[in-house]
Amino acid sequence: MLEKLDLSKKVSKEDYNRIMEELGERLGRAQRLARDAKKPVLIVFEGWRGVRRSALINEMMQQMDARGFNVYSTVRMSEEEHEQPFFTFFWRHLPALGHIAVYHRSWYYLKNAHEVRGHGDRCKCLNISYEHINNFEKMLTDDNYLVIKFFLHLSNEQQKKNIDKNAKTLGKAWRDLSPALDESEDYAAYLERYERMLEATDKVNAPWHLIAAEDGRSARIDVFTTLVETIENAVHAPQAEAAPPVRPASNYDVLSKIDANKELSKEEYKEKLDKYQKKLSQLQIEMFKEQIPVVIGFEGWDAAGKGGAIRRLTAALDPLGFAVHPVAAPNVVERQFHYQWRFWINLPAPGNIAIFDRTWYGRVMVERIEGFAKPQEWQRAYDEIKDMEAQWAEHGVAIAKFWLQIDKDEQLRRFNDRQSDPDKQWKITDEDWRNRDKWDAYEAAVNEMLVRTDTSYAPWTVVEGNNKYYARLKVLKTVIDLFEKKLGK
Repeated sequence: MLEKLDLSKKVSKEDYNRIMEELGERLGRAQRLARDAKKPVLIVFEGWRGVRRSALINEMMQQMDARGFNVYSTVRMSEEEHEQPFFTFFWRHLPALGHIAVYHRSWYYLKNAHEVRGHGDRCKCLNISYEHINNFEKMLTDDNYLVIKFFLHLSNEQQKKNIDKNAKTLGKAWRDLSPALDESEDYAAYLERYERMLEATDKVNAPWHLIAAEDGRSARIDVFTTLVETIENAVHAPQAEAAPPVRPASNYDVLSKIDANKELSKEEYKEKLDKYQKKLSQLQIEMFKEQIPVVIGFEGWDAAGKGGAIRRLTAALDPLGFAVHPVAAPNVVERQFHYQWRFWINLPAPGNIAIFDRTWYGRVMVERIEGFAKPQEWQRAYDEIKDMEAQWAEHGVAIAKFWLQIDKDEQLRRFNDRQSDPDKQWKITDEDWRNRDKWDAYEAAVNEMLVRTDTSYAPWTVVEGNNKYYARLKVLKTVIDLFEKKLGK
């Protein structure tokens, strides 16, 4: 692909100034168009060291409203950020609706840099494939994000000239400011690597724009023209509704086979609760020493006992090493981003535990049943969720997912208890009663969710919940087993 670029293109200073005056105004208008259309934009700049990326981005910034964009670079990531699952940095810096994120080197550079020189003993980034990257970009473009990718290309001879010029002009500090890969001494090998990258990730939803960067003026004109036209076309193009994928009729049936009436006496509960909590307390310390992060998600029927199970779990843990994240309908800030954003930004640091009281599975349950997600959105979410969990697991995150199962009669009894107890009335809402009326629809959605997202790396545990004592102990024992497995016990 790259060898077909015409690197001899040149533009005179006079022509450049004339053309850029118009393009600069159009770029400012294009940014406002994206803002008014609530279209989030990601602009990726990849290419060889020495392509004058910073100067190009700086000139682009001069034409845009600084309040509407941010610039990031994977070259400047911290040690802590390198220890997170690969895409965490990018999820945390995802642009809100109508905003722009500019990447001065992106996930592509990060993958290549890790493969070439590695980054720390605990880094799992070598597991990241171009398929992972394609899935990440498709999740964004499916959700109305515009991804514009540039690869700036130049010859080995011009690259060496540019690097030498930067070193003379900026001094030794230049390399410290931008400690990126230097491909100039092994140009042919890197050319082959970049060709493979471009071929594997040039997709209809996020195509590569190849820019001849031998002449800086010509490159900037090409980049500005592409940006303006791509944003204008994306905003003005009619939004075609994608047809939901055709799937066979749902014959999933998990819950009907669950006997929710497992019994446990209060005396046995108290005895085992103390034993399990002491064990968990010790295992948490060992998990921290091994720097193994943990994600525990709770789903279940209203009044199924999620809160009680979480309280007994956290009672055994050091509060400095865990966080509980209650998940409700997305707030005004969370609605500005992809639905997975609020979970990625709450991933635990190495050795810590994140507990989610309701999870990302709301996409295929409440959002599906209540119509908050379109059919094509919740149907593709099964694969999106499995890909997200697979990335976490490949990075070494221990994952537990619980569905707390109670029957319809037990739920009614608990609802009535809450309604009649002044100290518990805050737990019951009109929405709980409305959801109960849709029991059959929710049951079908849960059955499909349990079958389609149960994996070896993130399995579901269905907890028989009519007896709260039994349910709480099963949760604790499952977490103990998970920790011991990760620790090789």
